[in-house]
Amino acid sequence: MDHAEEAVEPNFAYDILSGGLAGMSSIVVGQPFDTVKVRLQTSDHFSSSFDVVRHALKSKDGLFKSLFAGMTPPLITATAVNAIVFSVYGFSSRHVDRFADDYVSYKQPNTPPSASIYPLNLVPNSMSDVLVKRGPAFEFWKNFSCGSFAGLVQCLVICPTEHIKCRLQAQSCPSYQHKLTSKIVHNPFEMSKIVLREHGIQGLYRGWVSTCLREVPSFGLYFASYDLFRDTLLDKFPRTPNWTSSVVAGAASGALTWAIVYPVDIIKSIIQTIPLNTPAEERSFMYIARDLIKKHGRMYLFHGLGVTVLRALPVNGMIFPVYELSMYCCCTPTRSWDFSKVF
Repeated sequence: MDHAEEAVEPNFAYDILSGGLAGMSSIVVGQPFDTVKVRLQTSDHFSSSFDVVRHALKSKDGLFKSLFAGMTPPLITATAVNAIVFSVYGFSSRHVDRFADDYVSYKQPNTPPSASIYPLNLVPNSMSDVLVKRGPAFEFWKNFSCGSFAGLVQCLVICPTEHIKCRLQAQSCPSYQHKLTSKIVHNPFEMSKIVLREHGIQGLYRGWVSTCLREVPSFGLYFASYDLFRDTLLDKFPRTPNWTSSVVAGAASGALTWAIVYPVDIIKSIIQTIPLNTPAEERSFMYIARDLIKKHGRMYLFHGLGVTVLRALPVNGMIFPVYELSMYCCCTPTRSWDFSKVF
Protein backbone atom coordinates (compact mmCIF):
# COMPACT_ATOMS: atom_id res chain seq x y z
CA MET A 1 0.00 0.00 0.00
CA ASP A 2 1.44 3.38 -1.03
CA HIS A 3 1.53 6.13 1.49
CA ALA A 4 1.84 9.54 -0.12
CA GLU A 5 4.59 11.60 1.43
CA GLU A 6 3.39 14.87 2.89
CA ALA A 7 5.19 18.20 2.85
CA VAL A 8 7.02 19.13 6.04
CA GLU A 9 6.53 22.43 7.83
CA PRO A 10 9.54 24.80 7.88
CA ASN A 11 11.56 24.47 11.07
CA PHE A 12 14.62 25.85 12.86
CA ALA A 13 17.00 23.20 11.46
CA TYR A 14 15.92 23.80 7.86
CA ASP A 15 16.34 27.55 8.37
CA ILE A 16 19.91 27.01 9.61
CA LEU A 17 20.80 24.78 6.65
CA SER A 18 19.17 26.98 4.02
CA GLY A 19 20.51 30.20 5.52
CA GLY A 20 24.02 28.74 5.63
CA LEU A 21 23.85 27.70 1.97
CA ALA A 22 22.54 31.15 1.01
CA GLY A 23 25.40 32.84 2.85
CA MET A 24 27.96 30.55 1.23
CA SER A 25 26.66 31.25 -2.27
CA SER A 26 26.61 35.00 -1.65
CA ILE A 27 30.32 35.03 -0.80
CA VAL A 28 31.23 33.03 -3.90
CA VAL A 29 29.38 35.61 -6.02
CA GLY A 30 30.54 38.68 -4.10
CA GLN A 31 34.19 37.83 -3.36
CA PRO A 32 35.65 39.35 -6.57
CA PHE A 33 33.81 42.63 -5.86
CA ASP A 34 35.04 42.62 -2.26
CA THR A 35 38.62 41.97 -3.35
CA VAL A 36 38.47 44.92 -5.75
CA LYS A 37 36.95 47.14 -3.04
CA VAL A 38 39.58 46.23 -0.44
CA ARG A 39 42.49 46.73 -2.85
CA LEU A 40 41.13 50.13 -3.84
CA GLN A 41 40.76 51.13 -0.19
CA THR A 42 44.16 49.91 0.99
CA SER A 43 46.49 50.73 -1.91
CA ASP A 44 47.44 53.89 -3.77
CA HIS A 45 48.68 51.73 -6.65
CA PHE A 46 45.23 51.42 -8.27
CA SER A 47 43.26 54.27 -9.80
CA SER A 48 39.99 52.45 -10.50
CA SER A 49 38.16 49.12 -10.26
CA PHE A 50 39.13 48.33 -13.85
CA ASP A 51 42.77 48.97 -12.95
CA VAL A 52 42.54 46.30 -10.22
CA VAL A 53 41.04 43.80 -12.68
CA ARG A 54 43.72 44.55 -15.30
CA HIS A 55 46.42 43.97 -12.68
CA ALA A 56 44.78 40.67 -11.68
CA LEU A 57 44.74 39.55 -15.33
CA LYS A 58 48.49 40.15 -15.61
CA SER A 59 49.41 38.65 -12.23
CA LYS A 60 51.16 35.28 -12.01
CA ASP A 61 48.22 33.85 -10.06
CA GLY A 62 45.79 34.64 -12.86
CA LEU A 63 42.45 36.44 -12.73
CA PHE A 64 40.45 33.75 -10.91
CA LYS A 65 42.93 33.00 -8.13
CA SER A 66 43.77 36.68 -7.65
CA LEU A 67 40.18 37.91 -7.30
CA PHE A 68 39.11 34.99 -5.11
CA ALA A 69 42.09 35.33 -2.75
CA GLY A 70 41.29 35.17 0.96
CA MET A 71 37.81 33.75 0.43
CA THR A 72 37.92 31.13 3.22
CA PRO A 73 37.45 33.39 6.31
CA PRO A 74 34.45 35.33 4.90
CA LEU A 75 33.01 32.07 3.56
CA ILE A 76 32.98 30.59 7.07
CA THR A 77 31.68 33.81 8.65
CA ALA A 78 28.94 34.42 6.07
CA THR A 79 27.74 30.82 6.34
CA ALA A 80 27.45 31.10 10.12
CA VAL A 81 25.93 34.60 10.09
CA ASN A 82 23.27 33.80 7.49
CA ALA A 83 22.42 30.56 9.28
CA ILE A 84 21.83 32.63 12.43
CA VAL A 85 19.89 35.37 10.64
CA PHE A 86 17.51 33.11 8.74
CA SER A 87 16.94 30.71 11.64
CA VAL A 88 16.17 33.54 14.09
CA TYR A 89 14.03 35.32 11.49
CA GLY A 90 12.12 32.15 10.62
CA PHE A 91 11.63 31.17 14.27
CA SER A 92 10.36 34.60 15.33
CA SER A 93 8.24 35.02 12.18
CA ARG A 94 6.44 31.73 12.79
CA HIS A 95 5.77 32.74 16.40
CA VAL A 96 4.30 36.08 15.28
CA ASP A 97 1.98 34.21 12.89
CA ARG A 98 0.89 31.85 15.67
CA PHE A 99 0.35 34.81 17.96
CA ALA A 100 -1.90 36.43 15.34
CA ASP A 101 -3.80 33.17 14.79
CA ASP A 102 -4.35 32.77 18.53
CA TYR A 103 -5.47 36.37 18.80
CA VAL A 104 -8.09 35.90 16.08
CA SER A 105 -9.40 32.84 17.95
CA TYR A 106 -9.28 34.76 21.23
CA LYS A 107 -11.50 37.47 19.77
CA GLN A 108 -14.17 34.86 19.14
CA PRO A 109 -16.84 34.60 21.86
CA ASN A 110 -16.13 32.44 24.93
CA THR A 111 -12.44 31.88 24.16
CA PRO A 112 -10.30 32.33 27.32
CA PRO A 113 -6.79 33.86 27.00
CA SER A 114 -5.40 30.82 28.83
CA ALA A 115 -6.00 28.80 25.64
CA SER A 116 -2.82 30.37 24.20
CA ILE A 117 0.77 30.53 25.42
CA TYR A 118 0.80 34.25 24.53
CA PRO A 119 -0.53 37.12 26.71
CA LEU A 120 -3.34 37.97 24.29
CA ASN A 121 -5.24 40.09 26.81
CA LEU A 122 -2.35 42.59 26.85
CA VAL A 123 -2.72 43.50 23.17
CA PRO A 124 -3.72 47.21 22.90
CA ASN A 125 -6.85 48.10 20.95
CA SER A 126 -4.77 50.01 18.41
CA MET A 127 -3.13 46.72 17.34
CA SER A 128 -6.34 44.69 17.23
CA ASP A 129 -7.39 45.47 13.65
CA VAL A 130 -3.87 44.90 12.31
CA LEU A 131 -3.69 41.43 13.86
CA VAL A 132 -7.20 40.43 12.80
CA LYS A 133 -7.02 41.67 9.19
CA ARG A 134 -3.45 40.37 8.56
CA GLY A 135 -3.03 42.80 5.65
CA PRO A 136 0.08 44.37 4.07
CA ALA A 137 0.73 46.51 7.17
CA PHE A 138 0.86 43.41 9.36
CA GLU A 139 3.23 41.61 6.97
CA PHE A 140 5.54 44.63 6.66
CA TRP A 141 5.89 45.19 10.40
CA LYS A 142 6.17 41.47 11.08
CA ASN A 143 9.05 41.19 8.61
CA PHE A 144 10.66 44.38 9.91
CA SER A 145 10.49 43.42 13.59
CA CYS A 146 11.60 39.81 13.03
CA GLY A 147 14.40 40.95 10.71
CA SER A 148 15.56 43.52 13.27
CA PHE A 149 15.59 40.86 15.99
CA ALA A 150 17.64 38.56 13.75
CA GLY A 151 20.05 41.44 13.07
CA LEU A 152 20.50 42.03 16.80
CA VAL A 153 21.25 38.36 17.52
CA GLN A 154 23.84 38.03 14.75
CA CYS A 155 25.67 41.11 16.10
CA LEU A 156 27.12 38.74 18.70
CA VAL A 157 29.07 37.08 15.87
CA ILE A 158 29.53 39.89 13.36
CA CYS A 159 30.87 42.55 15.76
CA PRO A 160 34.13 40.80 16.79
CA THR A 161 34.72 39.26 13.35
CA GLU A 162 34.28 42.58 11.54
CA HIS A 163 36.46 44.32 14.14
CA ILE A 164 39.31 41.93 13.40
CA LYS A 165 38.65 42.09 9.64
CA CYS A 166 38.75 45.92 9.68
CA ARG A 167 42.08 45.97 11.53
CA LEU A 168 43.61 43.38 9.20
CA GLN A 169 42.52 45.37 6.13
CA ALA A 170 43.47 48.80 7.47
CA GLN A 171 47.01 47.87 8.54
CA SER A 172 47.97 47.25 4.90
CA CYS A 173 47.21 50.87 4.00
CA PRO A 174 50.42 52.97 3.95
CA SER A 175 48.71 55.92 5.67
CA TYR A 176 47.38 53.82 8.56
CA GLN A 177 49.10 54.85 11.81
CA HIS A 178 47.32 52.70 14.41
CA LYS A 179 48.90 49.26 13.98
CA LEU A 180 48.73 47.07 17.12
CA THR A 181 52.22 45.66 16.48
CA SER A 182 55.38 46.81 14.70
CA LYS A 183 54.86 44.17 12.01
CA ILE A 184 51.83 43.46 9.83
CA VAL A 185 49.63 40.66 11.17
CA HIS A 186 48.11 38.47 8.45
CA ASN A 187 46.34 35.85 10.55
CA PRO A 188 42.90 36.76 12.01
CA PHE A 189 43.45 34.40 14.93
CA GLU A 190 46.76 36.08 15.77
CA MET A 191 45.10 39.51 15.60
CA SER A 192 42.31 38.26 17.87
CA LYS A 193 44.85 37.00 20.41
CA ILE A 194 46.62 40.38 20.45
CA VAL A 195 43.35 42.25 21.06
CA LEU A 196 42.21 39.79 23.74
CA ARG A 197 45.57 39.86 25.51
CA GLU A 198 45.75 43.65 25.63
CA HIS A 199 42.07 44.61 26.06
CA GLY A 200 40.03 41.48 26.82
CA ILE A 201 36.55 40.64 25.53
CA GLN A 202 35.54 44.30 25.73
CA GLY A 203 38.29 45.15 23.26
CA LEU A 204 37.22 42.36 20.92
CA TYR A 205 33.68 43.77 20.90
CA ARG A 206 34.84 47.33 20.17
CA GLY A 207 32.19 49.04 18.04
CA TRP A 208 29.27 47.07 19.51
CA VAL A 209 26.91 50.07 19.58
CA SER A 210 27.69 51.15 16.01
CA THR A 211 27.40 47.55 14.81
CA CYS A 212 23.92 47.29 16.36
CA LEU A 213 22.96 50.68 14.89
CA ARG A 214 23.84 49.30 11.47
CA GLU A 215 22.60 45.72 11.72
CA VAL A 216 19.28 46.04 13.59
CA PRO A 217 17.48 48.53 11.30
CA SER A 218 19.22 47.25 8.16
CA PHE A 219 18.04 43.67 8.57
CA GLY A 220 14.56 44.87 9.48
CA LEU A 221 14.42 46.95 6.30
CA TYR A 222 16.10 44.19 4.28
CA PHE A 223 13.47 41.53 5.04
CA ALA A 224 10.51 43.92 4.93
CA SER A 225 11.50 45.54 1.62
CA TYR A 226 12.35 42.18 0.01
CA ASP A 227 8.89 40.81 0.74
CA LEU A 228 7.27 44.05 -0.44
CA PHE A 229 9.31 44.23 -3.67
CA ARG A 230 8.76 40.56 -4.50
CA ASP A 231 4.99 40.70 -3.93
CA THR A 232 4.77 43.89 -6.01
CA LEU A 233 6.69 42.31 -8.90
CA LEU A 234 4.53 39.19 -8.88
CA ASP A 235 1.39 41.33 -8.70
CA LYS A 236 2.36 43.75 -11.48
CA PHE A 237 4.03 41.14 -13.69
CA PRO A 238 2.23 37.84 -13.02
CA ARG A 239 4.12 36.02 -15.80
CA THR A 240 7.47 36.77 -14.18
CA PRO A 241 9.18 33.54 -13.00
CA ASN A 242 9.46 33.22 -9.21
CA TRP A 243 13.26 33.09 -9.26
CA THR A 244 13.44 36.30 -11.31
CA SER A 245 11.25 38.10 -8.77
CA SER A 246 13.43 36.78 -5.94
CA VAL A 247 16.66 37.86 -7.64
CA VAL A 248 15.40 41.36 -8.49
CA ALA A 249 13.73 41.90 -5.11
CA GLY A 250 16.79 40.63 -3.24
CA ALA A 251 19.17 42.84 -5.23
CA ALA A 252 16.93 45.89 -4.82
CA SER A 253 16.40 45.40 -1.08
CA GLY A 254 20.12 44.85 -0.52
CA ALA A 255 21.10 47.97 -2.48
CA LEU A 256 18.43 50.07 -0.76
CA THR A 257 19.48 48.91 2.68
CA TRP A 258 23.16 49.64 2.09
CA ALA A 259 22.39 53.08 0.66
CA ILE A 260 20.52 53.99 3.86
CA VAL A 261 22.89 52.54 6.49
CA TYR A 262 26.20 53.20 4.71
CA PRO A 263 27.08 56.32 6.78
CA VAL A 264 26.74 54.19 9.92
CA ASP A 265 29.09 51.63 8.37
CA ILE A 266 31.71 54.32 7.70
CA ILE A 267 31.59 55.43 11.35
CA LYS A 268 31.68 51.82 12.58
CA SER A 269 34.79 51.09 10.52
CA ILE A 270 36.60 54.10 11.97
CA ILE A 271 35.64 53.17 15.54
CA GLN A 272 36.98 49.66 14.92
CA THR A 273 40.33 50.83 13.50
CA ILE A 274 41.36 53.69 15.81
CA PRO A 275 43.68 52.82 18.74
CA LEU A 276 42.06 50.52 21.29
CA ASN A 277 43.21 52.78 24.13
CA THR A 278 41.35 55.81 22.72
CA PRO A 279 39.30 57.49 25.50
CA ALA A 280 35.64 56.45 25.49
CA GLU A 281 34.32 59.93 24.68
CA GLU A 282 36.61 60.18 21.63
CA ARG A 283 35.41 56.89 20.15
CA SER A 284 31.69 57.43 20.68
CA PHE A 285 29.42 57.26 17.64
CA MET A 286 28.40 60.94 17.77
CA TYR A 287 31.96 62.18 18.39
CA ILE A 288 33.28 60.32 15.32
CA ALA A 289 30.34 61.47 13.18
CA ARG A 290 30.83 65.14 14.11
CA ASP A 291 34.59 64.88 13.60
CA LEU A 292 34.19 63.34 10.13
CA ILE A 293 31.69 65.97 8.99
CA LYS A 294 33.86 68.77 10.37
CA LYS A 295 37.01 67.53 8.59
CA HIS A 296 35.60 66.18 5.32
CA GLY A 297 32.01 67.37 4.94
CA ARG A 298 28.77 65.39 4.97
CA MET A 299 29.37 63.70 1.62
CA TYR A 300 32.35 61.84 3.08
CA LEU A 301 29.82 59.65 4.91
CA PHE A 302 28.97 58.18 1.48
CA HIS A 303 32.60 57.69 0.37
CA GLY A 304 32.85 54.31 -1.38
CA LEU A 305 29.09 53.75 -1.58
CA GLY A 306 29.18 53.03 -5.33
CA VAL A 307 31.38 49.92 -5.05
CA THR A 308 29.42 48.73 -2.02
CA VAL A 309 26.07 48.99 -3.80
CA LEU A 310 27.54 47.34 -6.91
CA ARG A 311 28.64 44.39 -4.76
CA ALA A 312 25.28 44.31 -2.96
CA LEU A 313 23.36 43.68 -6.19
CA PRO A 314 24.71 40.19 -7.07
CA VAL A 315 25.27 39.17 -3.44
CA ASN A 316 21.74 39.92 -2.28
CA GLY A 317 20.28 38.81 -5.58
CA MET A 318 21.70 35.36 -4.80
CA ILE A 319 20.76 34.99 -1.10
CA PHE A 320 16.97 34.72 -1.24
CA PRO A 321 16.67 32.46 -4.33
CA VAL A 322 19.16 29.99 -2.81
CA TYR A 323 17.43 30.13 0.58
CA GLU A 324 13.98 29.61 -0.95
CA LEU A 325 15.18 26.75 -3.19
CA SER A 326 16.85 25.02 -0.25
CA MET A 327 13.77 25.42 1.96
CA TYR A 328 11.59 24.02 -0.84
CA CYS A 329 13.85 20.95 -1.16
CA CYS A 330 13.90 20.45 2.62
CA CYS A 331 10.13 20.75 3.10
CA THR A 332 8.96 18.92 -0.03
CA PRO A 333 9.30 15.12 -0.46
CA THR A 334 11.85 14.24 -3.16
CA ARG A 335 9.27 12.53 -5.37
CA SER A 336 7.10 15.65 -5.30
CA TRP A 337 9.79 18.14 -6.33
CA ASP A 338 8.45 20.50 -8.98
CA PHE A 339 11.03 23.19 -9.61
CA SER A 340 8.64 25.15 -11.81
CA LYS A 341 7.10 26.32 -8.52
CA VAL A 342 10.48 27.76 -7.50
CA PHE A 343 11.91 28.84 -10.85
